[in-house]
Amino acid sequence: MTSATPDTKSAFLNFVAAEFRKRGSQHRRDLSNKTYVHRLLSEKTLGGERIGLPQQYAVLSSTAEITPELLGERIALKFANGWSAKGVMLLERRGDDRYYDHMAKREWTLEGIREKQDAVAAKFPGKKAEWIVEELLRGMQPGAVPFDYKFYMFQGQIGMVAQIDRNFSPPRMVKLDGDLKPFVPGRDYKFRPSDIQPGVPVVPRSAVMLSRWAIELAKMTDAPFVRVDLYDTEDGPYFGEFTFSSGAEFKKTVTYSDEVLDYFDALFADAEKTLRGEVVEPPQNWSTLLQSTDAEVLASHPRISRARYQRIADFLYTRGSFGGFQLARAQEKLLEEGGDAAVNEYLAQAHKSAGRRALARRPQIPSALYKVTRRVKRRLRR
Repeated sequence: MTSATPDTKSAFLNFVAAEFRKRGSQHRRDLSNKTYVHRLLSEKTLGGERIGLPQQYAVLSSTAEITPELLGERIALKFANGWSAKGVMLLERRGDDRYYDHMAKREWTLEGIREKQDAVAAKFPGKKAEWIVEELLRGMQPGAVPFDYKFYMFQGQIGMVAQIDRNFSPPRMVKLDGDLKPFVPGRDYKFRPSDIQPGVPVVPRSAVMLSRWAIELAKMTDAPFVRVDLYDTEDGPYFGEFTFSSGAEFKKTVTYSDEVLDYFDALFADAEKTLRGEVVEPPQNWSTLLQSTDAEVLASHPRISRARYQRIADFLYTRGSFGGFQLARAQEKLLEEGGDAAVNEYLAQAHKSAGRRALARRPQIPSALYKVTRRVKRRLRR
């Protein structure tokens, strides 16, 4: 296993490293078990609504139980007791004994799938060999595989959201701050180009309840930090998993500036105080606003229509920044349908920030070259 030396200056990174090596409590071990968590959350409500849970078709104790009938046309196959996406396959049937894996960006045969999953289980010798076959969700953002929105939670505070697009290889990643505005790559964080490529920020359609659920779920843990992985689907927020040992940080696939680490460490310290029952003065931010607003009000907050959101989000992601400003205008117009003005303003500003970040990513053509290019295009049109 690739490992990283703990950064003794960062309480956040030290916690992640310690949890990667061994879970700090039985409760955390239980919450790392996907089957257990599905049972735990199946009846939990927030604002009168349940969080979506991918339909589980089967729980297997042996890879010999993986059959063509079970795989069907489109499923997610997961090693139940792993982490860092180990053993996750997002499979679509492409023909007789041919399955395309959207995670690995390759095709497998049935026997290849079994062999790969046996190899994954061997990497977790202390864990029960168990696999989940479940529904492969459809997201609101572009691509066949839904974006991961990974909420870095410090009890009731969102420290960061990692937006992961696995429709590309390597995956595209964007880091959003606690107010859902993009961090700046190269300044706030760096990543290993062989493992990750930059993406375009897309604020999720269900951002209100995704964020509120992340807060609620984090408070169910006994940890000052947990990553709550969620999906923004056609049917609203869906749960992915709890992760106490984020692999990107432990393996240093992603590293952060001193300023960002200081910010995480301050949130970590406050979360520890909260767990000890001490009073912590809440900052004025998105997380605090959501916790001070009735959950039923948040659950009923109007959302941009599916068709309109998908059309504009696709434009933002594939063509340019104008889509971010269009989403902001669509968000602002929702106040005509009701909803909380302060919540809506946070989201509108987040969409605008996404648009500005997308604009900053576009390579700028020098003015002299631009003029030459225009003259050439005019001549070609003649």
